[in-house]
Amino acid sequence: MTDSTLKEILFFEDNIIKINKMAEKILLFIIAVPVLFIILTYAGLFNIPYIFSFVMLAASILVCTIEEILLHCQKTHVIAAYYGLISINLLLGIFGAEAHIGVCITYGIIPFISCLYYDKKITHRISIISYIIMIFSLWFKSKTIYLLDATTDSPAKWFWSNFAGFSMEYFIVFLVARGITNRTTRTMSHLINSIKERNAVNQNLEETQLKIIEFVSKCLGSHDLFTGQHVVHTRKYVELICNALVKKGLYTEQLTPENIELYSSAAFLHDTGKIHIPEGVLNKLGRFTEDEFDLMKNHPEEGRKLLEYLPKIDDGSFNTIATQMAYTHHEKWNGTGYPNNLSGDDIPLCGRIMACADVLDALISKRLYKEPMTIEEAMNVFEESKGSHFEPCIADAVIENKELIKTIDANFKSVEAQNNMAELSWWIRYHENLNKKAE
Repeated sequence: MTDSTLKEILFFEDNIIKINKMAEKILLFIIAVPVLFIILTYAGLFNIPYIFSFVMLAASILVCTIEEILLHCQKTHVIAAYYGLISINLLLGIFGAEAHIGVCITYGIIPFISCLYYDKKITHRISIISYIIMIFSLWFKSKTIYLLDATTDSPAKWFWSNFAGFSMEYFIVFLVARGITNRTTRTMSHLINSIKERNAVNQNLEETQLKIIEFVSKCLGSHDLFTGQHVVHTRKYVELICNALVKKGLYTEQLTPENIELYSSAAFLHDTGKIHIPEGVLNKLGRFTEDEFDLMKNHPEEGRKLLEYLPKIDDGSFNTIATQMAYTHHEKWNGTGYPNNLSGDDIPLCGRIMACADVLDALISKRLYKEPMTIEEAMNVFEESKGSHFEPCIADAVIENKELIKTIDANFKSVEAQNNMAELSWWIRYHENLNKKAE
């Protein structure tokens, strides 16, 4: 199921709930009607039998209570729609059957309310049911009202004369309600199709942007033997960590599906600043000297500067996350990282997650200066670094997914092994030639 289809379903479900609540309010109002009859009859202004008013009060309360129960059950919203409208009509019909109560235009309200559901079936069915209830109400009313109507001398005459007039009026109501429903249905269909087309264009645009970002990151990665593969790896690990945190109920407000996609895509650009680091340092055989390490420590700041020139993508959320990741992925939870010695929650969540993904891949991947660690050894590092280098819950998200990480790592290594050997051999020869020249 696509996102647009899901949103369409949710829209109509939400609309049904809202109209059902409106129907419930009408039922609550109807409860006040028999109370008003009792008061007005007691005051001598009306002549409605008390027993009728009390029975209608009890019936209205019962009907409203059942509607409330249906509204609170997630699987009965459509049932509640039919129940609510039919119940309103039945109560109006019973009121209308009383000789001293005039109900005319009110019969046409229910079909119009049914139009708000944007469903032709509901409108047609409710209109037919409402018409039947109206006719029965007129028939019962005819048994007593003819005695009060000087223009007719029998129930049958009163019924048929009113049947014709009410039916003609109701037919007009039905035609108008049907027309409104058809019009709104076509309008909603056109609107939904337009939204789907726009979403398809936006999705294609987002996919193109992601491919461009991936291409740029790999171009930058070609400057460094391992960075190109590293950003692909970390994208996967960032996604894994985010999903693991959500599964544990952590950071669920920040880690929405949309933001997880932004986080994992932004991981492509976290080492952008390395483009400013000389190749002789990036691809050095062996450990860095202190000066070389100080030079390497500049790449978060350089990445931040470069990403300021990245064109704004959508609402700019991606740009913000990518910049934060590039700038803070070497900060540590205890404040001993670089470039700003940030600690705890002062480090953006995306930076804290990126830090774990970055170190994880660095530990279990081959580098010019080291062989890869085993997954078990890497997990020990994360266990020891909880609360110091890494936020404890994020480190746990890595440790608890050891088996999945082992599978992902094995897949990466099987695909990249041949290319890694060729690249590594080239850089070894390059450094050997440099050493010979130096001699």
